[in-house]
Amino acid sequence: MTFLSIIIPHYNLSSQLVERCIRSIIDQKMPRETYEIIVVDDGSQHPPLWIEEKFPEAQVRLIQAPHEGPGAARNRGIDEARGRYIQFVDADDSLLPDTLAQCIDVIRTELPQIFRLKHIATYIDKETSLPPIKPLRTGNTISGAQYMLQEHLPGSPWSYIFERNLAIRHNIRFEPGVYHEDEEFNTRLHYFATSLIDSNATVYNYCIRPESITSNSNRQFEEKRINDLLSLLDRLVAFSNGQHATSNIIQRRGLAHKLTMLTVDTILNLMYDGRSAREVQHICTTRLQPLGLYPLPYAPYVFKYKIFRLFANSAAGLKILRLILPHHKPQKK
Repeated sequence: MTFLSIIIPHYNLSSQLVERCIRSIIDQKMPRETYEIIVVDDGSQHPPLWIEEKFPEAQVRLIQAPHEGPGAARNRGIDEARGRYIQFVDADDSLLPDTLAQCIDVIRTELPQIFRLKHIATYIDKETSLPPIKPLRTGNTISGAQYMLQEHLPGSPWSYIFERNLAIRHNIRFEPGVYHEDEEFNTRLHYFATSLIDSNATVYNYCIRPESITSNSNRQFEEKRINDLLSLLDRLVAFSNGQHATSNIIQRRGLAHKLTMLTVDTILNLMYDGRSAREVQHICTTRLQPLGLYPLPYAPYVFKYKIFRLFANSAAGLKILRLILPHHKPQKK
């Protein structure tokens, strides 16, 4: 029986990158019958029709879908998956050698709804030495909401393995056609997860390449990215309000922490977008304040947050931030 479904959204990538990604999974030395690889092509000009023939030794499926973005491709993968657990891997990334099998052994024994992983970042055009494999260590089993309260939950959907039924039962899907769709999916999934194990397992190789979608910097892209980030906050606040009557204190506090960190990210992104302090303050008071997200609340979060809050909550402080912060977001994948 298939235990793990690895879903790879694909769009207009070179065959070399896709082959490298798939090969890194096959080379994990897991029993063939325990996993499947699902490549969901998001309406590429030249779909990778060669995939199934190239890897006859593995359970690799290609699903062709219309071009609706990576969120829709991941949704299709969830629907098609046969495994009890799901892991997302971007087609231009890879898994580090001999790292995944030990995680699957723990998941089989403990059956958490979420198992969190670590990653490294490498440049596609540079040779990088890989970290040594360390003995697997895990923390105590906690809820996903407790993790959101304790940690700064990242937006990346490839930073964990999760139980498929958790997403099915709570109808958790990626919002299609928008940026930051992974932030909402991750938040909802962790909110409902009653069991989460955090690990030190460095499994994922996050590949930085200049032409990828999140390194795009044209004006139209930046405008949509900011608008989608603000719409994300609208949806998550509505979700929070809708869950309030049935939530527990940890879920409420965990979600509040995540919303606050997303608000910080929004203010930072407005600054990185080159907006003036006056423009940033206008958006804070007209879009964030009605949602109850601004001014940033006093909370026992990390020291950097406390300092940022002092500046971000006043017009004078925003002007100082404008002078300190760059007008362009530091480049990433």
